[in-house]
Amino acid sequence: MNDQPTEVARAVTDGGIASKHRLLQDQIALVGPATAKEHNTIKAGIIPIACWRIEDFRFAFDSSVVAPEIAKELELLAQLVRGHPPTSKSEGKAGHPLSVFGHADPTGNDDYNKQLSGRRATAIYALLTRNTNLWEKLFSQPFGNDKWGAKALEAMLDTVSPAPAGKTNHEQALQHERNAGKRKDLFAQYMEKLCGPELKLEKRDFLGRGEDAGGKGDFQGCSEFNPVLILSQQEQEKFERDKDKTTRDDANKTNRRVLVLIFRKGSRVTPSRWPCPRVNEGVLGCRKRFWSDGERRRSERLPDKQRKFEESRDTFGCRFYQRMMDNSPCEREVKTFQIRLYDGFGRFIPSAPFEVTIGSQEPSRGGADTRGIAILRDVVIPTTCVVKWGFPPAQGEQPLLDFSMTMFLTASVTGEDDGTRAEEARQKLNNMGYDSEELEDKITAFQLDYGHLKEPPLAPTGVLDTVTLDLLREIYDRSEDDLRVRK
Repeated sequence: MNDQPTEVARAVTDGGIASKHRLLQDQIALVGPATAKEHNTIKAGIIPIACWRIEDFRFAFDSSVVAPEIAKELELLAQLVRGHPPTSKSEGKAGHPLSVFGHADPTGNDDYNKQLSGRRATAIYALLTRNTNLWEKLFSQPFGNDKWGAKALEAMLDTVSPAPAGKTNHEQALQHERNAGKRKDLFAQYMEKLCGPELKLEKRDFLGRGEDAGGKGDFQGCSEFNPVLILSQQEQEKFERDKDKTTRDDANKTNRRVLVLIFRKGSRVTPSRWPCPRVNEGVLGCRKRFWSDGERRRSERLPDKQRKFEESRDTFGCRFYQRMMDNSPCEREVKTFQIRLYDGFGRFIPSAPFEVTIGSQEPSRGGADTRGIAILRDVVIPTTCVVKWGFPPAQGEQPLLDFSMTMFLTASVTGEDDGTRAEEARQKLNNMGYDSEELEDKITAFQLDYGHLKEPPLAPTGVLDTVTLDLLREIYDRSEDDLRVRK
């Protein structure tokens, strides 16, 4: 008996989305007779019926190295494939073909981002087809910052063959770095570990059926031409002034994604006529498929408001891609929040069980990671949520959720006037566990707990001056292991 789920309608994890598309009505054609010199032709469109999206942080930063945590999302892709079997799993009949699309964020150089997005698409295609030669090519031909190296090999070794306690796989990784044969074996083991035996596809399962040596129709990089989010001019100017671009890169993370599309049964393309250029080709072929105002669509910034594809449907530069993905559940900004769970003394609780209620939704339950961090995925904002949590129970016992609080999920800087500064402080202090009704009491308690970190130390005045607010922002963003630690 197979107790695995047979299909997924829509699922969101901390690292991606898997979803069926809205079903289209079958096309009805009225056909009349033709003479000997005439013929009628009906050509069905290339229409995706399901999608799978993987987020940027399932890769090493600015790299095509696939992180081991992607296994969670690959389980969802396996369910989609089970519900829409490709040719190799259709008992000799035509199946549902797939194609892989990589995307970068709208920063940097178009040509560089075309190559990086293509390398990520290549890595996913190779993973699904167990093509170790493609991974070897990515390894041995670094591009920009995308250098696999010993660090990537050590992560793979840690996944397939963890080192004994007190030891590391570093020396083994160095040996693999110098030996292509060992690398190929490691790549194969790592691919199998991530995908499992069920999620193993063949070249003929993709739109181009592997007929083009460069993967045309099977996997492609779309550079930065199809952002789902464009930052406001105000945000962009602030990020340009920052020397550290970490905050900017984090704001753009939703644009860095790889999608696998599953198409209608029997769909196929002639690779030479497929509009997307190969992963190792330049951007000219992409630009040929732009909307007439494609440059404006992909780059225009509003003064003080973000532009989002899910709202305006006009941020994609490529009309070919948009026509396939206009209403796709995978092409939207997914809000992810991390909440760190502490005990009554301000110390984080590893693997804390929790329950979250957002609005009128049914409560969702889960467990924090070893650092006490719980991830809320697919949250509609602005909103608050009620969080209950506790300590991990003994084996066989139900968790007791001893702690509870209402949290704000929009505790960010919205302005620098007194009113917005006070609201920001109120929300952040609330989220840190200061539950007094009066803002002055919250500030006083915070100054007592953290005032010693400044020189000279803060007096417990209850006044929200600039020094106190700056310290609050620093502590709030840092989320230390022990929030109340003193000198």
